[in-house]
Amino acid sequence: MIPALRALVAYPVIALSTMVFGGLAVIGSWLPLRWHVSDRAASIWARIFLIVAGIRFDVEGHEHVQPGRPQVIVSNHLSNLDPMIHWLAMQPIHYRFMAKKEVYKIPFFRTAVKAMHMVKVDREAGVGGYDFINSQVRTVFDLGLSLMIYGEGTRSRTGHIKDFKKGPFIIAKAVNAPVLPVTIEGTDLAWPPGDWRMYGGRVQVVIHPLVEQSGSPTDMREQVEQTVRTTYARLEAERKPAG
Repeated sequence: MIPALRALVAYPVIALSTMVFGGLAVIGSWLPLRWHVSDRAASIWARIFLIVAGIRFDVEGHEHVQPGRPQVIVSNHLSNLDPMIHWLAMQPIHYRFMAKKEVYKIPFFRTAVKAMHMVKVDREAGVGGYDFINSQVRTVFDLGLSLMIYGEGTRSRTGHIKDFKKGPFIIAKAVNAPVLPVTIEGTDLAWPPGDWRMYGGRVQVVIHPLVEQSGSPTDMREQVEQTVRTTYARLEAERKPAG
């Protein structure tokens, strides 16, 4: 399908499904099996999003998923498509994202992210904001959930992996949680940052073995970043046609 036409079809569908399944996620958070209901609603929403965006994805290393153990999941970040793909690829892990404080100013989204216990982040708070974040992360872990953090802090707009921040590993150290590295490739081609059109295509996700707590946050950051960079380079090379 022509990218512009796909986007014109996708945006209304995404908006409607966001309202419907976001509402179901909020309602589900009030029920006894709240995470199952809310996460199921979010999964259906994510699948609809990817269908209308023309996205298919493959997952390598799913055997490394340990759903019963709270962990900090760290991935590279290329596109607005990443959260939907991660949400489906990482199942049956129940996890939450970090959400910028600006999201909490939008009435509907504020209700949804608070109901689902997303972790509120104020990027202007600096080092002093870690105590507030860590308290939220402990609440998430006490509920038996994990946490997804994008290692670069924001999307790469060049198609290359940016330097990972130390923050995810400081947080993991503070709550004594293992880190699950994840590599994603191809979403920047399917929906490039800054481009309203959706090109569709195939995305690759690699889930790596858990990294247990050892050494400093800097040591863990270097280990995880190197794993993701090496894998990303391999996936890029595999995508390029031979010759």
